[in-house]
Amino acid sequence: MGQVAFWSNWHGQTGNSANMIAVSMLIGTEYLARTIMSHTHWEMSTLESTLIKERRLNHGFELEYMNHGIDALERLAKVNRLEPSKVKDYCVPILRDRLDLIVGTSKPSEEMYVAVNGVIGSILNAAKSYYDLSFIDVHSGTRNVLTNSVLTSSDLIVVNLNQNINVLNDFFNNSQGFLMEKKYIIVIGQYDANSKYTVSNIKRIYKCDIPIYTVPHLSGFMDACNDKSVVEFFLKNQNVRNNHENNIFMTEVRKLAKGIMNAIGIDTRIFCKKGA
Repeated sequence: MGQVAFWSNWHGQTGNSANMIAVSMLIGTEYLARTIMSHTHWEMSTLESTLIKERRLNHGFELEYMNHGIDALERLAKVNRLEPSKVKDYCVPILRDRLDLIVGTSKPSEEMYVAVNGVIGSILNAAKSYYDLSFIDVHSGTRNVLTNSVLTSSDLIVVNLNQNINVLNDFFNNSQGFLMEKKYIIVIGQYDANSKYTVSNIKRIYKCDIPIYTVPHLSGFMDACNDKSVVEFFLKNQNVRNNHENNIFMTEVRKLAKGIMNAIGIDTRIFCKKGA
């Protein structure tokens, strides 16, 4: 239904992957939508290291990458056998019938992996046809061929920034040409409400009229990412009280989730779980 690219102008600082994990988990636990996650990184990404349990790795899952994920989908696409309903069979289930992950490549070189660009359009279209939401974590900048293919075909781009003045200046003071013809929103990762660079100040300083959301810094969430327990974290914190230390984080991620779905034309009332 809707393809969303999570992108940043700055490498390694803005929490691109963590922000995508947070909003994917929120949607997976509080909405009935089917969501798929993937990435364009050659090396193992934060998605895999965070979401795939060690027990799966210990049972040889890493040896089966060629039979799962992007490599398997690439082979099917090249022989015109990739059907939307088959994508799920080559994913790792994170939340049953709600959230799946396409694992990355096992190819020994980045050059070999980039060859997937010839069929990436077919893979993305198949995923988009079967799932309600397709979230893709892409390389920062615009020098990667796979990143550019994903950005071009996406219905929405989530621009990931932080409160570092260098990151903000680089984004707002330099023309991001590809965004001129794309629908996009901004999310500030690792957000600190006590910083001088609050959302309201950022909007004022840079005269920004694009929607800006936040994913607040929260040690509990980062620990959950390190401990591979993000599913448990979101299930545990679904109904925390207003005075709970995790409430602000959950509230802001909910706003981001709703903002993304509204931006691509999904009626959140249809997919919202009763009581969520």
